[in-house]
This record gives sequence, C-alpha cells and structure tokens, in this order.
Amino acid sequence: MNVKLRVLSAGALFFLGQVAYAQKAKRDTAKATEIDEVVMVGFGQKKSVKEVTGSVSTVKGDKLNDLPVASPDKALMGRVTGVQTGAASGQPGGIVNIRVRGNTSVNGNNSPIFIVDGVRIASGDLTSLNTTSNILANLSTDDIESMTVLKDAVSTSLYGADAGAGVIIITTKSGKSGKPRFNFSTNFGVNKTAFKLPNPLSKDEWHGLAAQTMLNSPGTFGFTTYQQAYDALLSPDPDVNPFGYQDYRDVNTNWQKELTRNAGQNETNFSVSGGSDKFKYYSSIGMFNQESVYKGSDFKRVNASTKIEYKATDRLTINTDFQFSNSKMSTLNDGGDFANPLLAQYFNLPIDPVRNPDGSWYYGINNSLPSGNFNVAALQDLNSRKANTTRVFANLGVNYKILDGLIYRMNFAPEYINVEEDVYLSPLHGDGWAAKGDLTSNARRFFNFNVQNVLEYSFRLGDKHKFVARAIQEAYKSDLRSINAEGQVVALSTLHTLDSFVKPVAAGGAKTITSRSGYAGQLNYNFDNIVNLDVAYRRDAMSNFFPGQKGGNFYSAGASVDLAEIFLPNNDYVTMLKLRSSYGKLGNQISASPYATYSYGVNYNNNAGASYAGFYNPGLKWETVKPFNVGVDLGFLKDRITLTAEYYNKKTEDLIFTVPLSLAQGNSGYTDNIGELVNKGFEFSINADILRPTDPKGFSLSMDANLSTLDNELTKIYGGKDIISGGTILREGESINSWYMRKWAGVDPSNGDPLWYVNGVDGATTNNYNNAQRAVQGNRLAKYFGGVGIRMSYQNFTVSAQGTYSFGGKVYDDWANYTMSDGQYSLFYPGYQDQLNYWTPDNPNALNPKPIYGGNKLANRISSRYLYKADYLRLANLKIAYTFDSSFLKGSNLNKVTVYVMGNNLWTHAYDKNLRYDPDIALAGTTGLNLPPLKSYLVGFNVEF
Repeated sequence: MNVKLRVLSAGALFFLGQVAYAQKAKRDTAKATEIDEVVMVGFGQKKSVKEVTGSVSTVKGDKLNDLPVASPDKALMGRVTGVQTGAASGQPGGIVNIRVRGNTSVNGNNSPIFIVDGVRIASGDLTSLNTTSNILANLSTDDIESMTVLKDAVSTSLYGADAGAGVIIITTKSGKSGKPRFNFSTNFGVNKTAFKLPNPLSKDEWHGLAAQTMLNSPGTFGFTTYQQAYDALLSPDPDVNPFGYQDYRDVNTNWQKELTRNAGQNETNFSVSGGSDKFKYYSSIGMFNQESVYKGSDFKRVNASTKIEYKATDRLTINTDFQFSNSKMSTLNDGGDFANPLLAQYFNLPIDPVRNPDGSWYYGINNSLPSGNFNVAALQDLNSRKANTTRVFANLGVNYKILDGLIYRMNFAPEYINVEEDVYLSPLHGDGWAAKGDLTSNARRFFNFNVQNVLEYSFRLGDKHKFVARAIQEAYKSDLRSINAEGQVVALSTLHTLDSFVKPVAAGGAKTITSRSGYAGQLNYNFDNIVNLDVAYRRDAMSNFFPGQKGGNFYSAGASVDLAEIFLPNNDYVTMLKLRSSYGKLGNQISASPYATYSYGVNYNNNAGASYAGFYNPGLKWETVKPFNVGVDLGFLKDRITLTAEYYNKKTEDLIFTVPLSLAQGNSGYTDNIGELVNKGFEFSINADILRPTDPKGFSLSMDANLSTLDNELTKIYGGKDIISGGTILREGESINSWYMRKWAGVDPSNGDPLWYVNGVDGATTNNYNNAQRAVQGNRLAKYFGGVGIRMSYQNFTVSAQGTYSFGGKVYDDWANYTMSDGQYSLFYPGYQDQLNYWTPDNPNALNPKPIYGGNKLANRISSRYLYKADYLRLANLKIAYTFDSSFLKGSNLNKVTVYVMGNNLWTHAYDKNLRYDPDIALAGTTGLNLPPLKSYLVGFNVEF
C-alpha cells in the first residue's frame, strides 16, 4: 500500500513539475494556434477543439450541400461516430430514425432534440394520418453551415430534461463582410430503388408453384401428376379449373412494373449574402422535388430564409433569423393495407387484370379482382393521401455588452407549423367503394415558443487562468390544436372536399398545451490552453408531470488536459495529446400527463360522461440518463492527421413500464418508473490530409473514417420477468431489441419437412414447431457501424466519395409468412420468386420446404427462417466535379462555375445473400412492406458571382 502511495505521489509531483515547466517554456506560436476550429456546444457557446471536454462531432456544410436528400438528418449516417440513422420508409420527405449512442429508452423517447441557431425546433412526425412525414424535411440542407452532434453529459446537460437521447445543433449560414455574393445552384436526375426488391412471380412461375402445391395435397385436390394439376389451372372448363380462374388464364401482369415508374428529382437554390462591419445579411430561396419509384409518392418543398446581424452600437448587436417553408407530400398506404402497392406486387395474382380492353381501369367483380384483392394500380390514380405543411420560424436575438467581460444574450423564437391532411378514398374502387366514397380531413396547428436569457461573465486571473460563468433561463411552450372530420357518400369521384360528402361519419378535435421552464448555471475554467474544467447544473419543471414531480435536477462535470502542451511544448510532430472525461445526469422526457386519469369522451344516452383511462401515480417522473465518457484526442504533423478514441457508458434509470393489474380493477396496468438499461461502446475517428500540395492546383488527397461499437443491455425490468411480444423479448441481460423465436434448422432432405432446433440453439432437430424452444436470436441493433470518406482534387477536378457500413444487427421479414408460405397462401397470394426454390425429390437441398396446400407443418410461423443479417457496405455518395475558376471566366461577372455529376446510394453489398430488403431499415427492425430507400443519379451546377 505504501509503495503504491509513493508511486502515485511521485507521479503527481512529476505531472505538476511538467505543468510548471510548460508555463515557463516558450511554446511554438504556430503550434499553439494550430487547432483553431470552433464548434457550437449549446446556448450560443463557441469553443475551440482544444477547449472541449465532452464528446462533440461536427459535419461541415460543404459535405451536406447538394446532397439529394429531403431532410438534413438523412445526411448523418456514416459521418458521425455513435450516430445511427435508418429510414423507416423510403417515402420522400419521410421520417428518419436517429439514435445517438443506442436506444435511451424502451417506451420513452429515443430521438435527439434539434437546435437551430441556438433555439429548439420541432422535430419528428407531426402528422396523424400520413405517418411517414418528417418536419425536418422543411429545412434545406443548402442553408446549413454545420451540424454538430452532442453526445455526452457535459455537452448536453444545459438542455436538461430533454437531453437524454442526444442533441443535434444546426447552424445556418450567415452573411460576411464584403460586397454582395450571389450563389445559384441546381441539380436534376432520376431515382431508382437503392436495393433490389424481391421479384414477384410471373404467370408461368405461379402456375408451376400452384400446381406443385396442389399435387402435394392429394387429399384436397386428388391430382396424381404435376401435369394434371398444371393443366387444371389453365383449363377453360369451370368444372375443372379448381379456383374459377378460367376466364383469366391468358392474363400475365407484372404488378411490380405496373405500380412503379421512372422517378425524377430536382433542386434549385439561390442565395445572396454580404455586409459591412455593422450590418451582415444572408437570404435564400429554394425548391426541392423528389419522386418515389412507386406512383403516387412524392415530396415538394419551397423555402426561403433571411438572416441579419446588425451591430447597432459598440455594445449592442441585434440578430434576426426568419425561415419560411411549405411542403406537399403525397404518400401511399403501407403495411398490411391491401391498397399498399408494396403488398400488392406480391399479393395480387399475375392473372389479375389491370385494365379493360378499352384501356380503362379494371375493377373486377363486386370490387374484387380474381385474387380477391384491389387493383392497386388504379388506386394509385384514384385515391390520395396528402399532407400540406407550412412552417414559419423566427428568432430575435439580442447581444448586449454590459461591461468588459459581462454579456447579456436573449433569444425569442416563435415557431408556427400548420399541417393539413386529406385521405381520399374513391367511390369507384377499393376501400371507398362500399362507402360510396370516403374523405378524412385533419388540421393540426402548432405554436411553439422558446425564450432564452443568458448572462455570461468572462474574466482572467493572470495570463493563464481564464473563467467563463453563465446563468441561463429558458422557457419553452408548445400549443397544439387539431380538428378532424370524416365524411362518406359523394356524388362525383372528382369532388375532394368535405362539404361534398353528404354522410357525416366522425368529427373530433383536441387542444394540448405543454410548457417547460428551466434555470441553469455553468462554469468553464481554462488553464493556459492546457487544462479545461466544465461544470453545469440545470433545474427543469414541466407541465406534463404530476404535482410534486414536475421538477428535475440535472448536472454534469467534465475535464481535459493536453499532455502535448506539457511534455512536448515545441514538438511539431505531436500537436495535441488531450485526455478528457465527463459524467452527469440528464433527463428523458416521456408522454405522461396528470390529466390522463379520466377519459371524458363518453356518450351515455346523449349525456356526457367520464371513465377511467388510467391510474393515478403521483411518483411518476422523468427517466434518468447518466452518461460517462472518456476520450483521447490526438493531433500529428501540425494536425494534418487527427485521431479520436472514446469509451462511453450511458445508463438509463427509472425506465417507464406498465405494471400489470388484475382486470377486475378496471384497467390492465399503470405506468411507473421500474427499469434500467445501459448502452456502452467505443468510438474511433481519423481525419488525414494525406497529400497537401503547395500549388493550389496540385494533387491533394484527404480522407476520414470512423468506427463505433454498441452494446445495449436491459439490466432491470419489473419483477425480473420476461416481456414477450411476437418475435421479440425484453429480458434482463439482453438487448432491448432482442429477437426471440425458434431457430430454423433448414429442410429435411429426405422428405421436405421443415426443421427447427429443439433447444433453440443447435444440436437435435424436430419437424414439430411446438416441440422447438424459443431462444434469443440476436437483435436489430448493429454492433459495429461507421463510414469512410475520401476527397481528391487535381487542377480543376474534384472527386469525393462517402461510404457507410454496419455489422451485427438483424432484420425480420414480417410478411414472409405470406410471401414465402410453403403453400398456405401461395394459391391466392403468389409472393416472392425465391419460394420457387422448394423441396422435391430432385431438389433435396432446397431453401424451402415442400409446398402443401394449407401449409407445411407451420413452417411459415415466426422463426429465424425469416431473420436476416443486416450487415452491409454502401457507397452512399459519389461526386465528380469540375470548376471553371476566375481565370477562365475573366471578363464575365462570374467568380466560379462548378459542374458535377453525383450519385447517392449507388451501391449496396448485403452480406446475407437471402436478404431481399434494404439493410438500412435495421433500426426499424422489420421490413414492413414500406416504400424502399432511393438511389439517385444527378447532374448539377453551381454558379458564384
């Protein structure tokens, strides 16, 4: 023990001695200022990289501008450590799932909050009828200067109760002093699916599968040869044709082809910026249009913004920020809806007609095609699902210098969002046929207010001790009002307004007001750009919670030390060797309300009444997140090479779960804080200027790469009891996204029976589904993910590329029980072409069991048969550009013209050869028969003058 103490004491004395030496030693001036990159870390704070004690990652705007994406959050995948993104749907303008260092909650919020120019904005899906809309798609990536992701406690704690799932700061472009600068950019191109979908069956393929299925079911059909069964399906004799398909035997419809199109997209932006020492401005207008490859799905946006900075006096600076946008989204049915084109291409028979001989739509008999389904190609034309969103955002900022070092800042930022939705079902066909037409309209109006007051005092003690203290007050209020109505029976299919529908069906409305108030304090200490200390405390109060639980206390502490400044003060090879660590307590907001105990919408003989909607729990509170972070930042060769390595451990306590109750008490359960989980892992990143020529037109080469690991574990659950839902499980010691099902063992080559492992892992097998045990079969979260970027330039040519990868997650095809049904549904729902690889005596090592009418021993029930590895590599973006510079454009009014070709999601390699859907959906977990992500090919140019 004494030896250890002596060693530690000696080490401490040596460290302090080196610090003292570093204060006396003359440090290289160039080196001391080499790392001058500034990052935003919340509430108007700007820090150099050397001052940061937390985990902060920034993506510059030049990597975002011109990307063919509707919303900026789509551009983060592979560019930031610890951040996973996945499209819930390929709907243009659709929602994006974002996770910062894993899932923070089981039933609560898992998405980061978004801050634009210092104030919080709305994010997520604000619609109620079009469930893939993304309000962030109303922001243009062309207006963004940078996006910064805050991942640990010391970086996010000033946002308190909302910061548990991470914070993403968006800084928009600002004007700079000088003469007006004009920029015009445009691009246009075509869209394809990013990943090849399963092929549907042709008529001949379906006939063959159906014939084999009937042959393998002699007790039902009585066929003794394959040819007998095949001929029966083609017979014109209704007494012979087993399903009455004789009138359609000559039809051969490729539903995938009928439902898709050659999709396009285009974007145009124009901006002007400039100013003087006292007045700076930036204004822009733009438009963005994107089509899905599936007819009836698209997104259109127009946007405008103005940002002004006015230095009224030497002490007073006024900032204004105004943003306007309007977007129109057309989307389609999804999931198990028979009007969903993704479902129809596998559920509609190839003998289902699309059009009559005169070219008009074929509606079938009594609203049904031969398969019993709808003509979805017609419904893409007849029906509509639309959302019209208008967003107006304003931010008035005041910066007043009270005294030297003492600054007051204020932000007042209202945000108005109006969402109008209409779902129209035509009376001619489909779900609207029986109702003689149906229209549901919904209007939602959001009015959000964010007010911030910040008092900042900066001072020094001597030349080396710098302090910055901040006192912060913030208030946020969200006011939502909605009204909806549904009507049926319309005289003409061309009438699409509620007043034309004569039968009222439903009407409703709601008003929801939530508010949050917070007070915070922060202290930053910097010792000679060597040691940094940060501490912060915030108290929040929210209207969502019960009396006594409305307030919450949150805090953080972080520290860093640059050993290079101590031990290598004049070394050009090692620019930075910074160790840093942080810890704190954050909140994670939940959807709770003290007013949810009763439901007041009860109609009892035309008298208003109330019923129990839940149980009162006065102890319900925020979920608590406690992140720990430790990292090292390295800089070499005057920062031509920088590396970062981090370890994080993010623990969530007081998880919200439903505690079960006896149904005799009138409710199945009540909500309480009873669980815990942890996310932990490592993050690595490298940035390198490999070749940096002295001639600006010489060959240059730079690259960046990052790798993140993630281990998610549910450590505590109510009573330690498993919660099983379908093919998933919540179990202590496992990931919250664990797959729980029987393990598929393949096909018995001797007879074509399905096989499962008896113990759910390996060893003995059984052909009895119910005799096989369920076991954890992995989870949807990737264990390893990241990206690689490269940029090359020579003369006037530039080539840039971005790749992404993900390994360790699994995705489940939740519709394969229909589309790979082994005969249970294949006579009516043809499904995937992959099911043609079925067992026969001549094909004993087939992928699928022997097809039997009604199914083969429950082979299509939930099991790992339909569970696939989501491992992939993707070329996410490739851009080749040529710039005509001022020397070429001499004599014109143009400063620079850049022309380029670009591709997005150009190539994807999935490591599971049986996976038939884009692996990028792994965060959602299931294929869902949603619209696929897009691959884009574009040509564009950018003009500066």
